[in-house]
Amino acid sequence: MRPPAVTVENISLCLGAFALRDVALALAPGEILALLGPNGAGKSVTLETIAGFHRPWTGRIVIGGRDVTFLPPERRRVGLLFQNFGLFPHLPVERNVAFGTGRYARSSHRPEVARLLSRFHIDHLADRVPQDLSPGEKQRTALARALAMQPEIFLFDEPLSALDARTRDALREELRTFLHEAGVPAIFVTHDQTDATVLADHVAIMDKGRIVQVGPVAEVFRAPANSFVADFTGVENRLRGRVVGRAGPSWEIVVGDKLLHASAAGLSADTEDVLLCIRGEDVTFCATRDPAPEVSAVNRLTMRVVQVIGLGGLCKVVLDGGFPLIACLTRRSVRDLGLMPGGDAIVEIEPEVIHLLAT
Repeated sequence: MRPPAVTVENISLCLGAFALRDVALALAPGEILALLGPNGAGKSVTLETIAGFHRPWTGRIVIGGRDVTFLPPERRRVGLLFQNFGLFPHLPVERNVAFGTGRYARSSHRPEVARLLSRFHIDHLADRVPQDLSPGEKQRTALARALAMQPEIFLFDEPLSALDARTRDALREELRTFLHEAGVPAIFVTHDQTDATVLADHVAIMDKGRIVQVGPVAEVFRAPANSFVADFTGVENRLRGRVVGRAGPSWEIVVGDKLLHASAAGLSADTEDVLLCIRGEDVTFCATRDPAPEVSAVNRLTMRVVQVIGLGGLCKVVLDGGFPLIACLTRRSVRDLGLMPGGDAIVEIEPEVIHLLAT
């Protein structure tokens, strides 16, 4: 097994009334980690501490096999990109990129700068200043300058948050391509869950200065560790239920006036009160009203459509069947199924997609 490229070992510090508490992370070579959490959770402070702007009271930071805990930022070989890209407004593109090499003067004579300008398709912009660049051109210039430093880790602080949706989507794709090609580990702070799902291999959820869950993106979004993570990652359905028995590999749980089956993994045998976490896309609709096969443990329910909410190409369907339920599906599926407020619908929920939390 290859050793981690970056290790953050239980760092803690206080900044006024705010504190980081035992923050621990490890990134493999080329791995991309997203830091998610509400405002004030400590995401940016964590990034700034790794970059060297804050000195931790406890713990240590190892980058590329070097203990950099007490090194100044300029000796850490960290490529840091902020929300506004941090370009020098008075310098043209070429000299901005040259600054990253550490040899600012006579940049036009250095082949490494020319190679970077060409790689990021900004060689024709060499003489332009940042105010004359588009957001995409600014991002490519900032990435070229960061790569010129030969960093051992990239740190991004909300790099796309100030952009309109169309530009953000385009630059997200560019950033993903760049990171995969560069092969340098990266941590980026974001509030946008789409950023995490598109860009990251792993995600860490922060709250009140602590990391409350870290793991592969799909695992964290599908199996939140607690109700806070479930809420923050946008699990549409968080239903309270009571365990009344067990049938084979599944729990029998009463929710409202319905009996549901859910996977028994992860809960102790004496658990009684649970929170059922069900993502909207895991609620499926049946075109037929035939009863579910008796051999199947699938949860098949007849529910009333309360509301259909359009969300671009998708729809959120609000249902009621003794308890509220939200399903997410395409507009075309809504049309084909004839889902309308006041009408009935039959939905299915596989036991395996129900994630249970003890309460």
